[in-house]
Amino acid sequence: MEEKKTAVESLLEIVQSYTKTSIQLVKLKTTGKIAEIVSNLVSGIVILILLVLLFINLNIAIALIIGDLLDRIWLGFLILSGFYGITGLIAYLFRNRWIKKPVSNSVITLLLKEEQLNEDHLSEQ
Repeated sequence: MEEKKTAVESLLEIVQSYTKTSIQLVKLKTTGKIAEIVSNLVSGIVILILLVLLFINLNIAIALIIGDLLDRIWLGFLILSGFYGITGLIAYLFRNRWIKKPVSNSVITLLLKEEQLNEDHLSEQ
């Protein structure tokens, strides 16, 4: 009887060890995903800030050039503002197709990338 008890206890220890290892693996995978998402977000924000600064300066220069050509500086800014107003309206109308869907798809792809790699690795074996 004691041999069966020992075998059952041994089996329970193995199951506990497996459970602890599985939990640690999930924690490590989650930490890796969070680190990847945060690093992508931070690098994207830095690049976005730099591009916005470039874009602002470029637009001021374009507005000044247009205003100089029309002999009215304010008219260059007005024309450029109208252009961006129309562009913003078009972007608003097509926001689902141009912004929401691609962003959602990229986030889903990023989150499922690790699972796909694991499935591919398992299918090769």
